Amino acid sequence: MKKMTSRERVLAAARKMPVDRTPLMLWLEPHTTLKIARGVRPPKKMHNRMIFDALSWLGENLPTEELRNAAPLLSAVLQADYLLELGADIVDFHWGFYPLWFRRAGFRDGRFFLVDTYGVERGMGGLYIEATKCPCATKEQLDAYRFPDMSHPIHYEHIRAYRKLHPDTAIAVWCPGVQDWSIGWHGMENLYLGTIDYPEVIERFFKRLAEHTLQIIRGALRAGADIIAIGDDYGTQQSMLMSKPSWERFTYPCLKMQCEEIHRLGGVSFLHSCGCISPLLDKIAEAGVDMLHPFQPLPGNDLDKAVAEFGDRFCFVTGIDVQKLPSMSPAELRESMLAISASAACGGGFMLCTTNYLQEDAPEENLRVMFDTIDEIVKPGS
Repeated sequence: MKKMTSRERVLAAARKMPVDRTPLMLWLEPHTTLKIARGVRPPKKMHNRMIFDALSWLGENLPTEELRNAAPLLSAVLQADYLLELGADIVDFHWGFYPLWFRRAGFRDGRFFLVDTYGVERGMGGLYIEATKCPCATKEQLDAYRFPDMSHPIHYEHIRAYRKLHPDTAIAVWCPGVQDWSIGWHGMENLYLGTIDYPEVIERFFKRLAEHTLQIIRGALRAGADIIAIGDDYGTQQSMLMSKPSWERFTYPCLKMQCEEIHRLGGVSFLHSCGCISPLLDKIAEAGVDMLHPFQPLPGNDLDKAVAEFGDRFCFVTGIDVQKLPSMSPAELRESMLAISASAACGGGFMLCTTNYLQEDAPEENLRVMFDTIDEIVKPGS
């Protein structure tokens, strides 16, 4: 088969068409990116080495633990070229232009905080920036909330610029999923109790959030994105977060709305949803999802069964189990990656990827084995 560009390869896999080799997506937690760059696979480009060395220095020498943890997070917006060096066929971007995404930042009681364009206050929670204060504490505030306008092309200028520089690379842009992202506005406990105590309010909010995301979908695809990645966790490690009838009422119409708009504009729909989601696969397929990530290797998720039933509907994006990777022996890791990849590829559409952000606690030896096994899986003809 003729050699494909990365963009051609990813889009062919998404459409369950033949590919010259298995495409690769890497999802790296920023601290892990620096760990890989410094000790496992150093960047080939001088400017990447200098940037990552500077961020690593800041992560070791800033005056407080909070700032030391925060500094490496900047690598998340600077790592796209490095992902390509590591062999990735696809790079992913946040939907908003970062300088415009934050309203203000500062310190309160000695703790760093920032407020995003949606009014959600965030702070450092260990290694991550997490929501610390919701803008809608009550159902009345949730019902009255109005979303910011994200229709202006300036919000997507970073995507447009990257597309001009990399015409042959597949670009995915993240988009809020209504069920998971609504937690940022109303809190997890309030949100799920609200589906029982004031379901009409939650239903209206989900619909308005979905309608808001249509601006993001249009802006990103018109700027040059190929794929819209909807982030929406539906499950825990043991079960779903809400019953299937409730999910069909609250979430399904919104997911379907998003997929229809993506397809109308010629894009590919990608759903990231953690946890046990097997009972929802028929409706996820009906909604129009093209690529499913990560279908975690959990007791409630039978990958072989899912591929047998839905391999003609989904491109499964999975293969590297980040939850077990730190505790596996190198031999176990290689065997796991080969086995999951072989199962996922049986349906005809498959992209190798980590099942979530690859965490900093991964031993360097396992990271080396992971990359060696990636090379083995994505080798042409494998």
